[in-house]
Amino acid sequence: MRTPAKTLLLLSLASGFTACKGDSDADKNAVETTTADGSLASPSAEVAERRDVSMVRMINALPSAKDASVSADDIAMFSGIGFKTVTPYTELKGNVTKFRLQAGDRDTTIASNNEIMMDGSRYSLVALPDGDGHVRLRVLKDELATDSTKARLRVIHGVKGAGEVDVVMAGMTEPFFDNVNLTSEAGYKNIDPVKTIVSVNMNSNGKQILKREMDFKAGHSYSVVLTGTAGQRIEAIVIDDEAISNAKMMMMDSLKKAP
Repeated sequence: MRTPAKTLLLLSLASGFTACKGDSDADKNAVETTTADGSLASPSAEVAERRDVSMVRMINALPSAKDASVSADDIAMFSGIGFKTVTPYTELKGNVTKFRLQAGDRDTTIASNNEIMMDGSRYSLVALPDGDGHVRLRVLKDELATDSTKARLRVIHGVKGAGEVDVVMAGMTEPFFDNVNLTSEAGYKNIDPVKTIVSVNMNSNGKQILKREMDFKAGHSYSVVLTGTAGQRIEAIVIDDEAISNAKMMMMDSLKKAP
């Protein structure tokens, strides 16, 4: 039976309203970020949007840059960021921004990036080695898990000399991510909650360059930044983002400020 056009329009509007409502509910959540250095909370997207700011953090995946700094439109934003460090989110005003990366005490810009930033959105600035011996500063949009029954995972490739890599989960017949290029991001994919062994292999010869156990929890969004040099030590910077209540964020903030 053919559905009348008017009914289709009403259904479409209802669907759009539901999707928008779901998005706004997600925007109301604060975020807890957990790394090897501990956990920090940051305000919701809704709060950031009301303040006309985006939220930006930095990840230093450059073994050669023990202390890295980033400026936004020539105003210092992050300074003295050590290798493998993930900073807390910092508010950024302005929607068109030029980021500059410097290393150590040098004033020389070793990488830059012009980006359009959206109010209320979260971003990671990732300092990575490029294949030609230079450095690249990637600006990646961070996303939360949208399905409370699933986890989300993305992988960012920063291993010099490894070529394209595949990311393999124990028990899966096909790579979870394949042919990931240096400085590239394998975009977010949903994964069932599971504790499993994750391996990173060179696509050219199948050689395993990293192996570690990970516990993927429902409702969590994971970013894994691979860093190092093929044939030497390879490491993974693991970032776990989870939507939390504003009440929990306030509690975490009060504990952090307590003497």
